[in-house]
Amino acid sequence: MAARTARRTQAERSATTRAALLAATLDCLVDRGFSGTTTTEVTRRAGESLGALLHHFPTKADMLTAAVGHVMQRRQNKFRKAVTDFEPGVDRIDAAVDLLWSAFDGPTFQAWVELWVGARADPDLADSLWS
Repeated sequence: MAARTARRTQAERSATTRAALLAATLDCLVDRGFSGTTTTEVTRRAGESLGALLHHFPTKADMLTAAVGHVMQRRQNKFRKAVTDFEPGVDRIDAAVDLLWSAFDGPTFQAWVELWVGARADPDLADSLWS
């Protein structure tokens, strides 16, 4: 007899959907830029419905800022861990500056730049981004 797998809770399914939407949003921002990041493209990439997207993110601005905020939180957590893991005797200030400098490279930074540019002409995004 096959082993029975436990059914995931609604909270687990919701978290999985949200994570897929956030990852797809970030990928889309990096690949297609602000203007090419549409709710249709995000749902296609995430393999989710528009209804699922709207349930988690009522506006496009909510979706965009949540995706980058999520990634920035992970990056901040990695930075904190890296700082605590510095080798004994290392110049902590130099090492911390090097870590901070690395934040200005890669997909997360590219996504932030796209949001900054988009927020210039989108008041809803600007409110979400800087509130």
